[in-house]
Amino acid sequence: MSKIKRQKSKIDNGITLIALVITIIVLLILAGVTIATLTGENGILAKASEASEKTELADEKEKVELSALGALAKADGDEVIQENLEKELGEYFTDGKYIVEPGTNEEGTEGYIVTITENYDNGRSYFVDKMGNVTEYTIREPEKTPEVSKEPAFTRANGLIEIEFLTGTSYDIATTPNEPKMTSDMKKVYWEEDGTEIEEGEAEFDENNWYQYTVQAGTTASGGTSHWANAKTKDGSYWVWIPRYAYRIIYFDTPEHKEAYRADNTKTEGIVGYSDARGIVNIEGKTPSDLGEPVTGVAVGKNKLRVHPVFENGTLTGFSQGEWDSKLEGIWVAKYEVSQSGTTIKSIPGVTSYRSTTIGTMYTKGYDYDRDKESHLMKNSEWGVVAYLTESKYGRNGTAITKNSSSGYYTGGASGATPSKNKLQSTTGNEYGIYDMVGGAYEYIASYVADSTQTYGNSFASIDNKTNNKKESTKYATVYQMATSNSSTDNYNVNINRIFGDATTETSTSESETGSWYSVLSRFVGIKDGDAFPFFQRGGYYKNTNVGLFTFATTAGYNGSPSGNGFRICLTIR
Repeated sequence: MSKIKRQKSKIDNGITLIALVITIIVLLILAGVTIATLTGENGILAKASEASEKTELADEKEKVELSALGALAKADGDEVIQENLEKELGEYFTDGKYIVEPGTNEEGTEGYIVTITENYDNGRSYFVDKMGNVTEYTIREPEKTPEVSKEPAFTRANGLIEIEFLTGTSYDIATTPNEPKMTSDMKKVYWEEDGTEIEEGEAEFDENNWYQYTVQAGTTASGGTSHWANAKTKDGSYWVWIPRYAYRIIYFDTPEHKEAYRADNTKTEGIVGYSDARGIVNIEGKTPSDLGEPVTGVAVGKNKLRVHPVFENGTLTGFSQGEWDSKLEGIWVAKYEVSQSGTTIKSIPGVTSYRSTTIGTMYTKGYDYDRDKESHLMKNSEWGVVAYLTESKYGRNGTAITKNSSSGYYTGGASGATPSKNKLQSTTGNEYGIYDMVGGAYEYIASYVADSTQTYGNSFASIDNKTNNKKESTKYATVYQMATSNSSTDNYNVNINRIFGDATTETSTSESETGSWYSVLSRFVGIKDGDAFPFFQRGGYYKNTNVGLFTFATTAGYNGSPSGNGFRICLTIR
């Protein structure tokens, strides 16, 4: 009997052990399921976090919407302005945790890009149009950095620029340039042969003497005869009108062949290539194979001219060529480097130019000068549009501009100068041109490479106000393609046959000390000798010996880089 009991006991113990093992396994499975439910990609914790983030985002967007409505109300229902929007955002977000900058959405609508870093370190961005509507703003991914392009197998050292004026905003060749676009506070101005200035409203004023974009006869070494349109605003600032045009560059094998063609365009010996609507092409019209097919342009006989990008609408192309947000009949360019009296900036002769401040400050001062005229810091494309007209037969006709050698950085070349003095320093060789584009001060330009390693940040080139990391061009600033190395030389090569009209790669042979036309400086943005210089500067300054209209150089953009850096602004009146 006892043996039977002992055997049963063994059986009972065996069942208990199996049950225990099964129980443990079941518990482990349940624990795994529970952990997965809590922590998985679609788990309870993740869902809770997602819900919290969505709530946070909705709350953030609502605050931006309330700020936009408040800003609109402060403007009496007219339109949102930046100052009011910033004040309203300050009611909802910590100071320094929001950034407001002018911009456009993908449809080209003007407004403001608001970046909030209150809840998210990298910031969320919203687009506020001028009627107070708020949408999420997604920064477009930059295009993959292209490989260095194959250069055309000919020299670009000996180029000659031909231009044709266009009618209105069309692509039709004009018999006369577009009439300047004026506002009520602008007055027409011209000069008598003795240098006397005649302003609209004076008894002697004659409308027929205002301007005439004439073909220069021969060299302008002793002066020019083309009269570009000039105007003055009520603050006394001078402005020069650059009318809409198309251009092409003809490249020659030698300077002698170039000058023979300039004197008589039937002498075509030595032509090796062109830069026109097809890109930079050889004499047969072919481009290197990796640069795509030629495009159409403005036809003049068999020639295909390129409309200068300054006058084109860049909303669909991301403003990559320095375009505006609509087609333009022309632009106004400051006749002189900007000077400042108190807090007011002007474009007047005979005074010291405004220098020794950051490029961000210059950008802001240019933008704030006159919003009705859409004033802004000059871009590379706008420097180029002046340079090409100057180099053409309607400007200096191949004669280099005399340098402003004033050691005091005086606009117009001397203290107390007037437009009738130092005329060979102008783009026409007379009173009607633009001054200080060679010598005087180096001029900061609203064009750069988006180098996120640079610690200097500013409102128009930075998303976070820490680095130059804004990769999207706007109508106010142009971002250049950057090679993987970000070296000046590689960046230069990347942009050949991709950027046109800016007087850099089209009008130079290399990124070197004297590779640009007239053997002047050609330093491209990027890393040079171990230092990074992301911003363009143009024109050189009075101490330089190898500077000219086609000089392009670089700068870090901060105060004192160097103290001889000034700037110029442009106006857009439509």
